[in-house]
Amino acid sequence: MSDIKVVHFIAPKSRLKEEIEDFRNIVMAIHRRGYVLARDWLEPSYLLETHTQPGQAIDWSDVCRANIEAIPQCDLVVAEISTKSFGVGYDVGLAVSQKKPTLLLRREGITKEAFLGGLDHPYVQKQEYTAETVDRIVGDFLARYDDQTKDIRFNLFIDSKINGYLQRTSSGSGKTKAEIVRELLLREMEGERRQDM
Repeated sequence: MSDIKVVHFIAPKSRLKEEIEDFRNIVMAIHRRGYVLARDWLEPSYLLETHTQPGQAIDWSDVCRANIEAIPQCDLVVAEISTKSFGVGYDVGLAVSQKKPTLLLRREGITKEAFLGGLDHPYVQKQEYTAETVDRIVGDFLARYDDQTKDIRFNLFIDSKINGYLQRTSSGSGKTKAEIVRELLLREMEGERRQDM
């Protein structure tokens, strides 16, 4: 791995006390391979959960907001989805919309509904795990992306004529303006390669 890769770990907080060991095993599998977490939320959230008086409501809004902000900053997403959670589903959908490779983990024996039915996407991998297999499964997912380089972002200033073209092409094709620019550049590079032959 040439540069540090960042993983965002997503899991439901509703059963944090009951599922903490599974979550810790997933986080350890991520760290064991030299990856860093976009947000190290697990242990602080567990402490909050275990030190809150029974019946006292916990305001998770800051945690939820920080999770949403972490997704654009990460390279990969690992989500534990054994327990149904709107928040986890939302974060996974956001990650997929941002083209983040995402691993959905479900404990063996949990209903298949927990796999976010209908979310079949090239950026999504679904796996069942046990305490014995989770390290290997997470490791295999991370290894799959070790050799891939992270996209590089930069600002491009364009005039209104180019912007109009990109908007028309985008609305007609359903592609983003960035996807259109990338395709045009790749086409140009391919043409140059052919000329050099």
